[in-house]
Amino acid sequence: MPRFGYNDMKEKYEKLFDYYKDASSELVKPFLFEQMKKELPDENDEVDVYLLCQLLEFFSKAVRLVSEDEYLESADYLYERVVHEAFDTTCGGYYERLKSEGSVLSDKKLLKTQYMAMVALGEYACAKKISKDEEYHYTAVLNRALAQYTMITHYAIIKGTENLYPVMNKDWSASEADGTSSGLNPDDKECVAKAFRHLYADLAFIDPKATATLNLISETASKFE
Repeated sequence: MPRFGYNDMKEKYEKLFDYYKDASSELVKPFLFEQMKKELPDENDEVDVYLLCQLLEFFSKAVRLVSEDEYLESADYLYERVVHEAFDTTCGGYYERLKSEGSVLSDKKLLKTQYMAMVALGEYACAKKISKDEEYHYTAVLNRALAQYTMITHYAIIKGTENLYPVMNKDWSASEADGTSSGLNPDDKECVAKAFRHLYADLAFIDPKATATLNLISETASKFE
């Protein structure tokens, strides 16, 4: 799809990066902000879908916290890429890696990409509610985030355990070739729990009356903490 205003988005990213870096509260910073780099890659480079999801959350949070007018367009652009280029319409979930023009380079399902997509979509739903922008209604976006939660809890959890596969094939089957049968290490499991907590917070912001779903998400998160 057309790449509009990429250089402008890079400048906005660098400005926002400094804002988040200097924030006094961790609550203001994007999810796993410490993993993000100061500069974006070139627009003609291959791209990890995990990064696209990070960027979607990065700009969506800025819509709420900094400036709706300045950052909503970038969030919308990234949402388009995530859901129209990176989403697997056959099996659900998000691919590992894309070529620069948007075609699929790797159709593996990395767990970190799946939960980052969930967090990003939840944050974007909140941004759309704040902005009252109806191009993508916030409830439809939130449903995408909740669908990710369902996919993760249905396919990624190793049966009979409270652990998850870090790498899966396109059809969500365990990728034994990547040595993933033993599941995540404790630090990675904690990231998953935090991701579920982010989804909980976004759902509570949008629909605090959804108590059954909120309780379910909270119970799931507690299993990995």
